[in-house]
Amino acid sequence: MPMTQDCIRKHYEDAWKSKSDAASCVDEIAYSSPIEDAVLYPLYTQLLSDMKIKVDGGKVLDVGSGSGRWVRFFLDRYAPALYTGMDYAKASIELLARWFPQEQHPNTTLEFRHASIADPNLDLEQRYDLINVANVLFHIPEQELFANSLKNLAEHLADDGRIVTTEYLPRVTMRTEWMLVRSRYEFEAACAAAGLRIVSIRAFGIFANDPMGIDGPDATTRGLFMRCRQQAQSLINGVADANGNRFIVNFLTDVERAVLAYCRERVAEIDLPSQKLVVLARA
Repeated sequence: MPMTQDCIRKHYEDAWKSKSDAASCVDEIAYSSPIEDAVLYPLYTQLLSDMKIKVDGGKVLDVGSGSGRWVRFFLDRYAPALYTGMDYAKASIELLARWFPQEQHPNTTLEFRHASIADPNLDLEQRYDLINVANVLFHIPEQELFANSLKNLAEHLADDGRIVTTEYLPRVTMRTEWMLVRSRYEFEAACAAAGLRIVSIRAFGIFANDPMGIDGPDATTRGLFMRCRQQAQSLINGVADANGNRFIVNFLTDVERAVLAYCRERVAEIDLPSQKLVVLARA
């Protein structure tokens, strides 16, 4: 049976506590694919520069902070005046407070808040220059909660601020156990209803993430993409030697970049079979 947002929250309450308890250093709380990171991080950095989004000296809201993937990304590269990490799993906030203490980041005011972006009464008492919403909105299958989330994002955005969310934007809406992947048309209409508009779309990766940007059943093209993804992960997991592991990760990263570059020359960004960084602004 497909999961509700509350089911997903309960899963992460256990996941983030287990990860934090088992970690001996901050590197051990990471959970994203090293291949996806290697492709995505430079692209995100370039996007922020190209769109002149205020990060250094600005206010950044990270929705769905999880185990701190984007906290690390921003604090390693930028110095926002305020960084608010927010998650609806209490275990996430406890993890973030433990592994990202304020005294280690003297140039940024850090705050970690236990709250849901879907809460109709949400008020963070700030408006942000950048709101990062990675792998969150398609984990909110309930339509009312999804609409609340977009409304809250719009209300917490500075007039000239930007929202960056990760979406797939297929041509048809797809429901999986974990996700409701809304079509590009449904997503754009929901954004417009919340007073937001899409201003940029940039695809990242091909095999390093779920192939939910590809229409059709798992038995056909999407299934082939999933097999490639699983085999790539098996290669990474199967090499214990650090040098060998690094070679595999670098090789697979180059494959991702090559295929992405080839596709980008021939296919519109929105039609690439991958997740996209989708930038939203006030309408």
